[in-house]
Parts: sequence; C-alpha cells; structure tokens
Amino acid sequence: MLNRLTVLLRLVPCALLCLLCLPALAIDLDRPLAQLEHTSWTSRNGAPADINALAQDSDGWLWLGTSQGLYRFDGLRFEHVAPAAPQRFPDTDVYALHADADGGLWIGWRLGGISHYRQGVVRNWAAKDGVTAGSIWGFAADAAGTWAAGIEGLNHFDGQRWRRVGAGRGFTARKASAVFVDADGAVSAFSEQGLFVQPAGATRFVKMPGKLDARQPFAQRRGPAARGAPVYILEQGGIRIIDSLERYERRSRPWIYRQKGEVTGSMLADRAGALWYDVEGAIHRSVAPGSAAAPPGAEHAPDTQSFTVAQGLSGTLVGAFLEDADGNVWVATDGGLDRFRQTNVVRLAEPFHESASLAPADGEGIIGVTEERNWRVHGDGTAIQLPGPPAVHVVAAPDGVLLAHRTMLSLRTADGRRTLRQVALPQDLGPVGRIHTATVAADGTIWIAIVGGGVQRYRDGRWERPAALPKAGRKTPMSLLADARGRMWFGYIDNEVAMLERDRVTTFGAAQGLRVGKVATLVDYGGAIFAAGSDGMSRLDGARFRPVAARPASALAGVAGAAGGPEGLWLHGAAGIVLLDAKALASGREFDARVFDDSDGLRGRIAILEAGGMRRAADGRIWAITGQGAFWLAPGGVRPEPVPRAAAVTGVEADGKAYGANAAVRLPPAPQRLVVRYAAPALSMPARLHYRYRLEGYDRDWQRAGAGIEAVYTGLPPGDYRFVVQAVNGAGVAGPVSLALPLHVAPTLVQTTWFRLACAVLLAAALWAIHRQRLRIHDRRLQALEHTRSEERNRIARELHDTLLQSVQGLILRFDAVTLQLPPGDPLRLSLDAALARAGTVVAEARDRVQDLRAPERKMLDLAPLLADEVAAVRKECDGECTFEVAGARRLVPAENADSCCRIVTEALRNACRHAQATCVTVLLAYEPGAVRITVSDDGKGIDADIQREGRPGHWGIAGMRERALGAGGVLDIVSAPGQGTTLTLAMPG
Repeated sequence: MLNRLTVLLRLVPCALLCLLCLPALAIDLDRPLAQLEHTSWTSRNGAPADINALAQDSDGWLWLGTSQGLYRFDGLRFEHVAPAAPQRFPDTDVYALHADADGGLWIGWRLGGISHYRQGVVRNWAAKDGVTAGSIWGFAADAAGTWAAGIEGLNHFDGQRWRRVGAGRGFTARKASAVFVDADGAVSAFSEQGLFVQPAGATRFVKMPGKLDARQPFAQRRGPAARGAPVYILEQGGIRIIDSLERYERRSRPWIYRQKGEVTGSMLADRAGALWYDVEGAIHRSVAPGSAAAPPGAEHAPDTQSFTVAQGLSGTLVGAFLEDADGNVWVATDGGLDRFRQTNVVRLAEPFHESASLAPADGEGIIGVTEERNWRVHGDGTAIQLPGPPAVHVVAAPDGVLLAHRTMLSLRTADGRRTLRQVALPQDLGPVGRIHTATVAADGTIWIAIVGGGVQRYRDGRWERPAALPKAGRKTPMSLLADARGRMWFGYIDNEVAMLERDRVTTFGAAQGLRVGKVATLVDYGGAIFAAGSDGMSRLDGARFRPVAARPASALAGVAGAAGGPEGLWLHGAAGIVLLDAKALASGREFDARVFDDSDGLRGRIAILEAGGMRRAADGRIWAITGQGAFWLAPGGVRPEPVPRAAAVTGVEADGKAYGANAAVRLPPAPQRLVVRYAAPALSMPARLHYRYRLEGYDRDWQRAGAGIEAVYTGLPPGDYRFVVQAVNGAGVAGPVSLALPLHVAPTLVQTTWFRLACAVLLAAALWAIHRQRLRIHDRRLQALEHTRSEERNRIARELHDTLLQSVQGLILRFDAVTLQLPPGDPLRLSLDAALARAGTVVAEARDRVQDLRAPERKMLDLAPLLADEVAAVRKECDGECTFEVAGARRLVPAENADSCCRIVTEALRNACRHAQATCVTVLLAYEPGAVRITVSDDGKGIDADIQREGRPGHWGIAGMRERALGAGGVLDIVSAPGQGTTLTLAMPG
C-alpha cells in the first residue's frame, strides 16, 4: 500500500506538468493540406501493416492495433507489445483501441473478448466474464465508465466488471455497430434497429426514430470548443451534419461528401473544426464543414483538400484517423502509418530551387527569380509568372525591385509586373559574365559584384570601378551592404571586409578581430554591422569586430543570408534557419539561438556561395531558399517545441538475458554487462529529443546520453539501485523524471555479509593463533635465555668462589696473623683490626652475591632499609652530610631491581663525596604506582656536559649506572651544570 501511495504521489506532479505544458493544439484551418508536413512509415521503416485502430494514451505513446498484434510507437521506433504468460493477450488480431484517462488501454479483439493493458499488466475479459461474444468493434467513455460495441451487443464497464446492456436498460437490439459519447455526455449506439441514445445523466437508452445503421460512430469536434459543435454522420450516402440525435436520419443538411465510391468508414473532426475522411485510396480534409456543401454532381465540397497514394499516402485502405495531443493527424492504412503535421517552416516545392534569388514584394509574398523565369509567389503557394526575360538575381530597391538579367538590369515596380527603367550592364563582366550579387543604395546608386570581375557601380548614368577598393575594385566580394548611414560594405572570401565612405576605404581582417572565414553575409541590424560566413559571425564594435557567441555554436556556421525583424535577426546557414533574439544579441553575451531545421519542416540547406537566399516579406514572413524549394516562416505564428513527455524504461538486459521493466528487477550476482533501454514518446519532433539518466546509488550525477536510448553498466557491484531517465527537447526544456525502476544486484558468495563476518571471525582467530604462537616462541626464547643466564651465573659463582673469595680469605688470614703479632692497644693493630672487620664484611657480601647467582629464584625485598644501610655506610666515608627520606606507601620490589637501585645510589653518593666535593647530599625514595623513583641531589661543583655524555676517561661509574638502570628496565636521568650541583633521578619498575 505504501509503494502504491509513493507511486501516486510521484505521478501527480508529473501529470500536472503534462497538463500545464501540453495545450490542446490543432492544425490551423488556413494551413492547406499541401503545406502540412507529411511523413509515412511502412514496412521499410518497421511499421506494421493492416492497422485497424489507433489510440494515444495519457503518457503520450501512440498505440497501433493490427491483425498481427498490438504495437507501440514513440515517434521513431515501433515496438511489438506481446506480454508473456501469465500476462499474455488472448488473441493477436486487434480490432478496436481506446485509451482511458488513467493511462491504460482498452483492446477489442476481432475474435471476441476485451483486454486492458497498462505498464505490463494485462486483464482479460471473455464471455464467461460478462462480455458479449464475437468481435468488439469500438469503444467510448463517459463519466460512468467505458462502453464497448460489438457484433453481439453493447457492453458497459463500471470500474469493476463488464456487463451486457440489454432490454433492462432500454437497449433491445441484438448488435451494437458503433458507440459514441457526444460533448454533452449523451451515449449513442447504432444497431440493426437504428440509433439508441442514453441522455446525459440518464440510466436507460431511448430508441430514436429511424432505422439507419452505421459502422462508423458520429464525429464531433473535441476540446474546449466541442460543446455545441456540429455532429457528423458517415453513412452509405456520404457525410452530412445532423440537426440532433433525435433527427439523425433526416437529411435536412447538405452533403459535405456525396458518396460515389466505396466508403471505408473512417472520419475525424479535429480540434480546429476541420473534417477528415477517406474515400477510395485518398484522404480528404474539409476546413469549413459546417458551411460546406458538395455541388450537384460533385463528390466533395469546394473547400475540400485531398491527399492520395500518388502523393505518398502509405496505403489505399484507411483503418482509422487520430488527432494526437500535439495536434498532429495520424492516418492508419493497410500499408502503414501516415502523419500530417503543422510545422513552423512551410515548404513550397515549386517553382524555386537552390539557385533562386528572392526580394520582398508589395503586400504579401515575395518575388523570386530563377534562370528559367521570374515569379511572384504568395504564402498559400500560388505562383504567378512575371513578364520579361529570366533574371539571375533580384534585390529590393527604394522604389521597387531590381532584377539583374544576363545583359541588363531592370528596375520594376514592387509587384514585379511593370518595368520602370532598364540599365545596360557594363562591358567588363569578367571571364564568366555573371552577376553574383547586387544592391541599391539609398541614393539610387546600383552596385554589382561580378563573378571573377570585381565591383562596379552605376551612378550619374555611367558605370565605374571604385579604385579605392581592394585591388582597385577588381577583387570580387561575396556580399554587399548599403547601410543606413550611406556607407558601402564589401565582404570577401578571404576573411576580409572593406568599408567605403566618401571614397575612403577602411579594411578589416583578422588583425581587427574578424574571424568569420568566407564573408557571405553583411547585415545592418539594430544600429550595428554584422559579418557572417563559413566560420561564424562577428559584430563591429568601434574599430574592431568581436565574435558573436551563441548556443549551439553550429547555429552560426555557414551563414549565407540574413534578414532582420523586431523579434531578432534571422540567419540562413548550415544549421538551417536561425533566430537570434534581438535583446540577447544586443547584450553582447552568449545566448541560446533558436534553430529551425528538419524537425520544423525545413528541407535541405543553402550553399555558402548562394546570394539572396533569405528575405523578409512585407507581411513579416521570413522566406528562404534551399535545393529542395522555397520555404516561409511566420515569426508571429511560431509554435514552441513540445515539452517532452515522461520517459519510460522499455527493457532491461543483463549478460544477454532480458528482464521485464514493469516491476523491480532482481539481477544475478556479478553481472558483467547491464543494459537499460528507455524511450520517451515524441510524436512531433522525435529527432530533437535527447536523454540523460542516472543510476541512483551508483552515479553521482546525471549521465548525458544524447539521442542514445541505452544505458550500459559493467561490473556493477551488489546492492540496491534506482534507475531514472529524463528526456530533454532541442530547446533545453526537460520533461518529467521517469518513475524509478528498482534494481537489485545479488551478491556473490564472497560478497555476502555473513561471508564477510565469517572471514572476519577466521581472521581474528588466525591473528589470535599467531599471537599465541609468538608468545610461545617468546616464552621458549626467554626460557633459553634464562637457562643461559643461569649457567653463566653458576660459572661466575664458581669462579668467584674458587678464585677471588679464596684469595681474599687467604689474605685476611695472613693479615690476621700479622695483627696478632702486634701488642694489644697498639694503634696500628687497632687500624688493622678495623680493616680486617671491613674485609670480613666484604667477603660475607661476596658470598651472598655468589649465593644469589646460584639461586635465580625471584625474591621480593624491602628497598627502604637497604638504601638506608647504603647511605649510612657512605656517610662514614664522606665529610659532608648525607640524609635519606622515604615518600609514599612502602612495598616490596624484586630483589634484582632492589640490588640495581642500591648499586646506583651507592655510586652516586660516592661520586658526590669524592668528585663533586658536596657538603650536603639528599637521597629521596618515592613509591609511585607501578614504579619507584629515587632522587639523589647534592650541592657539589657539578658535572661537565662532556663527562655526563661520555664519562670520565678511564672511569666507568656513570656508564655503569646507565647500563644497570637499562638492564633492569629503568630510566636514569642526570641533570647537572658546573657550579650548580647534580640531581640524579632513577625510575625503576617495582
């Protein structure tokens, strides 16, 4: 339910945008059928044959019902729609189509049954579901539901189910030939009994007087002007307007078409009020059917326009007409599909071709000349041949038009009919003897550019060559301009422009900023001089030309003609007909140009060497010549380019396997190549459409695809994505973003979360095993090291016991014997006794050390009394004062660490007494968490920095202290300076 709500919320703004941006257009009544763009699609273009029905859904797609099945058309491509089981259609022969307001499509089958199709979802109804048996011939819809006419009767769908309409609702006929809902909401159904009508708001049908049956439903104009519009009936006698539904059989109105041949039964009243119908291999259009009448003995009314197979209609039998949302009229035939479209550019195939030259005529239309004859042509295509010899060039003159013939010039009235005067051409016409272009200045001076013969002017009754021009006037210009200030301008093939003012010439080239290549066009517009040619366009700004920047840049390429107007400057070049907005052009900044090309009805392009191929007529129309005829464009009637419809995903393919695009797509693991196909319906200008897409969750920004209709992704990682696409028209206006298509790429085994968790667990276990192995290796190494140390300690203990201790003990015994020989009380004996006592203490300590070496088991000792004893022993040897203090809660420390502390402190005390000559030494033992800190401070003469760093030569006291501290895992720091005493700090674990 939440997903449906989300979809609806996304559809609402898109639908509103479409309603706002897609007004109900129609073909103008004053645009003849011959001036509409006709395009046909046959089997050569992929179109199906035998098209029986047409419909356009609310999303803009054109649907074709054929005997081979259902097709969808986006303006460029035909797609056969055949859903697979279990969503398949019951038949392939489509007889009737109707698009409902919800974007769905009703399908009537020739062999019976009704289907509804929307976004891949198919619902089928057969006789067992309440639908009449046999062929379904047509549909209609009103506020109460959908109606279906068929060979076995009339059906109604109320939104839930189909029911046959019978006598209970006033419809007593056995069949329903056609069903129609008029602008007032009345439902009409033809039958073998005649016409039945259910008035608007009623629930029962009423039989109308008469028995006339018709297979084609009534036709009535649709749109805002539908209410009160005439209703047309096509019967065996022809086509006429009925006075009312009650009097439908009375022939009180004249025939619009009087039948003489076979009527295939197709008719359309478009939104402008024109009536379209077909007869015997041709279609016809009556632009004023409400007042038209076929004269006696004639088939068609006088205003009827026709289009035949010989003119390009795709088939002889017409199956259906359709007017789409853009106002285009579509014709389905047995041979293909035809479209009639009103374009901004109107083509007149005759009588002009590429070498023609144009000039504005008086009033409406233009004067055009070719090498065969001269013409006055009107916008409706009427061409009147003018008298006189053919001309090669024509330009406007202050009092008419100037025609350049092979041997003379003729000045004629503005309608081209009457010659005012003639001027013989100069003798020197160069090697070709042909005038390329000409112009007439405001003072009446005639200027001509001769192919290969330079420039000449005619004034005061004679020809002359201006010597001040490049090459003394013998350089032939491509373009001429007489500006509003009386100056003459000349554009040359080598990117050079010359300006002649009072017989003084100023030239402009690349050094003056001109970069337009072959200067084929010069124009005075908005008080500025513009030069355009093969490579672009520039504007004169003071003494320099500056480039004009427009988007697209191709709009300014190959310009061979120009015409100004209040809306802007018109160009004719390689891109087609181009409008440069007047305000944007005056701003000097880059701007968007409006390009009119093949999508607007233009055919062919003008060559860069053709002069006079664009003019503005007196009625404001822009006229242009190409190799495929003459074209005109009415600036005030330009239709904007249609806003694109919402694009849709039409197919998904992963590694060659196709997936449906109407629901979330679940892809297998590790797709190597994912292709998403999409399209947007564009029934008027499909060639102008381009796309941008984004795979949300993968693409950071929109990906521009141009006219391509495929998005390709390779190596897509696992995860959830959403694909969206958007169509953009040639004017840069984007349509609604498509509904997002969810895509799920399944992970491979190694990409799943549980696999990654398992790998993480295994990795952690491996790391733990490696850690445990390293601990075991380290433990073995420690044990080996401990064994080595134990063996070494035992060896040292043996050596000390067997050598040093025995020798010292022998010395003590000898000194003791000597002492006994001295008399008691002798001072020397007392000194020897003291020394022997001290020696005994040393031997005892040595024995303890030997014992410690042989007993490696770890002991814990109280460090404080040990340090107190060391301080007391040194105090006896020192002349100064030695004090000992303890801070913190006392605890036991490892014996090895305690021994190292005692040895370091003893060494420090003796250094202070012997070398520093200290008078006061303080030892502080501080117990800290996890360590003990011992500070020895004295007021002696200090230690030199070199001695602190390297020790005294031949002495190893400081070095030994550092080594003891490092070996026990402690840190020794000595801070001293000459004359400032010494502070030794020892931090030891314990």
